[in-house]
Amino acid sequence: MNRFLRRTRYLAATTLLALSAAGPVFAAGAPVTIYTDNYAGDEAISRVARDLIEAHYDTSVTLKSVSVGVSFLGTAKNDNSVFLAAWLPKTHADYMARVEDQVDNLGTIYPGARIGWAVPNYVPKDQLNSIADLKKPEIADKLGGKIQGISAGAGEMQLSHKAMEAYGLDNMKLVTASGPAMTAALKRAIANHEWIVVTAWSPHWMWERFDVRYIDDPKNILGDEDHVDVIANPSLKKDNPEVAAFLSRMEFSIDQINAMLAEANKTSYDAAAKTFIAEHPKVVKSWLAES
Repeated sequence: MNRFLRRTRYLAATTLLALSAAGPVFAAGAPVTIYTDNYAGDEAISRVARDLIEAHYDTSVTLKSVSVGVSFLGTAKNDNSVFLAAWLPKTHADYMARVEDQVDNLGTIYPGARIGWAVPNYVPKDQLNSIADLKKPEIADKLGGKIQGISAGAGEMQLSHKAMEAYGLDNMKLVTASGPAMTAALKRAIANHEWIVVTAWSPHWMWERFDVRYIDDPKNILGDEDHVDVIANPSLKKDNPEVAAFLSRMEFSIDQINAMLAEANKTSYDAAAKTFIAEHPKVVKSWLAES
């Protein structure tokens, strides 16, 4: 039996044991939709929630991968829908303002989230340690006049455009791409020991894999730490009160998420979620405990 197959069977067995031992199984509820926005932390956490809801609440769960804006709007408009990645009070402030009267906030799923611009640690701090330094022609030249961004609809990109304007970076271009394209560009630059600035966030597996750092934002355009909240369509509390209560009890640490994302980068989000559940039975049991 090859190593991969042994590991797969081990994960399946330990996950089944963890799921069966971690808490009760509640009565069936209406099907639930979890919107995901294609970003690493959200993808992993949503799979943990899906696996536990299906195992303990006899409720089917659909993961629906869309843009962040659609995640907010879909949760507001569609019954029994949830989104586990509302970055507040700043990063997703514009999206939340559009739906705050149409959704329930079930609480914080993890604190200490952050966005910012990051560079590899081999980039000297005495040359580039602040967004303001990017205004210098010699620094812009070393970066090819580019800041590597992610998808256009991301809250971080909206704030990054504001940072470009606030710091007068008319000598630089903010490149629109995807999250995976950003990390691929970072990986290539590090392999070649080249300078690069990327739009970054925490939690993310890059902090486990690469030696990188945030650069300073003296104008505080990108903001201080956010907390990441669970928002739900109001129908969830009516149709699935146990699921709503469970989601209100879910909470991760940044270290737990970073470790899960490092695992997902080696295997998959599905495998990483199952590993987390198998390795954290006490945490899972606390989430499943009845009110």
